[in-house]
Amino acid sequence: MIIKYTNYSDGIHELNLSESTQKLGLDDSFFGNAEVKIKMDKSIHQIVLDCNLTIHSHVECDRCTEKVDKEFTNHFVLSYIFSKSNKSTDDFNFKYLSTESDKIDITEDVFEYSELSIPLKKLCKDDCKGLCPKCGKNLNYDNCTCQNETTNNVWEPLQILKEKLNNKK
Repeated sequence: MIIKYTNYSDGIHELNLSESTQKLGLDDSFFGNAEVKIKMDKSIHQIVLDCNLTIHSHVECDRCTEKVDKEFTNHFVLSYIFSKSNKSTDDFNFKYLSTESDKIDITEDVFEYSELSIPLKKLCKDDCKGLCPKCGKNLNYDNCTCQNETTNNVWEPLQILKEKLNNKK
């Protein structure tokens, strides 16, 4: 995803870029195109790209293990400062641009933010009920007839100690 910024005058410009997930090098869980809506603020000394990424992915729900296709979004800002020398920086969203260059390649940034758009907890829907811990039935479709016993043996030693102390009084 390359932006030839010399084609634009100073000021704010709206850009829409699209690239297939295969060309970006994303794995097979991603499909379709990565869509990036960019608000480019160009001035004499710098370029700031305010980006909104939309990507689609095949995910497996962490509660019910159902496979679903989801749309994920991510927002990020990239800042470029014009420099006469070839400087580099470790800052992820801040880069130097040579005054001789005329393009910005955001392919690597889109790849990384696409990967970061997948949440740690993937759900088929916000109110997913998950699976029954006994029979494994998907509770989103049916209620199961299992009796859920809510005994927790972790507290049993304390309960015994409490009973001993109460009996001494």
